Amino acid sequence: MVIISDEQAEAVVTATSYCWKKNIVKVEEGYLKSTGMITNTRIPIVHIDTVVYSYNPKKPAIVPVLKIIGKGAVLCEMEISAEHIEPVQDWILRVMDQT
Repeated sequence: MVIISDEQAEAVVTATSYCWKKNIVKVEEGYLKSTGMITNTRIPIVHIDTVVYSYNPKKPAIVPVLKIIGKGAVLCEMEISAEHIEPVQDWILRVMDQT
């Protein structure tokens, strides 16, 4: 499925990946993997409890941070543009429900 809206750049979403520009967040062999400009991460899905995001208004460039949380600890932080932060969060939460 391709998602395009006025405020979003084009994103390609499948059951196993969410891709936009040169960034990919995907599920592969039981791991949540991200590659590209945002970050390079590999986290076992079974360790993820939830996914939240926040903005730090004190930084000169306000970029939201997606936080992958497991067992009360932040396992990973990904800086993702505001236009993609909520769809990526929703996609990860759906993937977690399917596993």
